[in-house]
Amino acid sequence: MLSRDARVPAPRSLLAIAGALAVLTAACVWTIDRPIARLIAAYEASGLWDRGIDGLEWVIGLPLFKLLSPVVLVAAMVITACVRRWRWQAPAWMFLAGTHLITRIVMIYGKEWTGRLRPNEWLKEGGEATFCREGGLSFPSGHVTLFGSLAIPLALLFPRARIPLVIVVAYVAAARVAVNAHFVSDTLGAITMVVATTWAMAWLVRPFRTWPR
Repeated sequence: MLSRDARVPAPRSLLAIAGALAVLTAACVWTIDRPIARLIAAYEASGLWDRGIDGLEWVIGLPLFKLLSPVVLVAAMVITACVRRWRWQAPAWMFLAGTHLITRIVMIYGKEWTGRLRPNEWLKEGGEATFCREGGLSFPSGHVTLFGSLAIPLALLFPRARIPLVIVVAYVAAARVAVNAHFVSDTLGAITMVVATTWAMAWLVRPFRTWPR
């Protein structure tokens, strides 16, 4: 396994993307979140959105065991670090596992700290303040964090799969907004957090001598 100094740091473009997404997230909180939630509430959402999410959950084994994905990633990291002939893969697995675990932990605490109501809950309570409400667990989106923390690091490692992986994240974000389970900014906030953590882990771990293009 190459030393850390022999491997390149994370692409700075990721940090720029995270910054742009953070600004967009804040803008959505103050502008389009509430009007879109009210608009969506006037229509009955298609069941295809939720069925698509269910299918993706089965792909990563979520219905079988909620912590299956982090367990698999950590196990792969440990195994590749311990087996000499596979050791060259260990930094990549460490990068994937670290990004996935950190974002899921931050997401859990983020929900508690922000106390944001979901759009359907907010509308039932009269459509006033959305943040700092008792029982609010909307920001950031858990589903977008879950799938984004797998897809976005993988997209960095495997550029040829970048488009389908980005489509998965976009679909999950759209689905959660379409059924009024999250505001637009909840999904963008989750993506911002994942991208920022991906950059930080890629800078820290440096999986490759050169990043794939």
